[in-house]
Amino acid sequence: MNIHSPQSVFMKLASTAFLTTILASTAFAGDITTAPMTQFNVSTNVSGIIGSAATAFERGDFAKSASFSRYALKQGLRKSKKAKAYSNLCAALGAQGQYESAVEACSSAIKIAPTNWQAYENRAAAYWLSGKKVEAKADMETANKKTILG
Repeated sequence: MNIHSPQSVFMKLASTAFLTTILASTAFAGDITTAPMTQFNVSTNVSGIIGSAATAFERGDFAKSASFSRYALKQGLRKSKKAKAYSNLCAALGAQGQYESAVEACSSAIKIAPTNWQAYENRAAAYWLSGKKVEAKADMETANKKTILG
């Protein structure tokens, strides 16, 4: 049985509502160049160095967040935590405008944990901001499916 914390359930519901709004407005408008896919998010329901990376991100210290995430990735992490660290690194790099590196980090997270909806959202934001609208829309649709399916 899979039990989710109230915070993770809220984040999934909020994300689903956000994604549904974006996809509906995009489909209605018939133009994927106007959807605001520019928000990066970190996993906050973790402790230790990955949690420190999330805290630094939330405080706006994206360089420190990236540094913590890189350090965490050098540790012997389990797959689930490693995927979160890569997704958090993606968010921190993306927030600093390093979109290509952000995409690489999110792709690593997705390779490890293909159901990590947050990594798809972060990669979509990096794609969007780098001008790759089609790839961004595809990742948003995948993130939406992963969020709904849980």
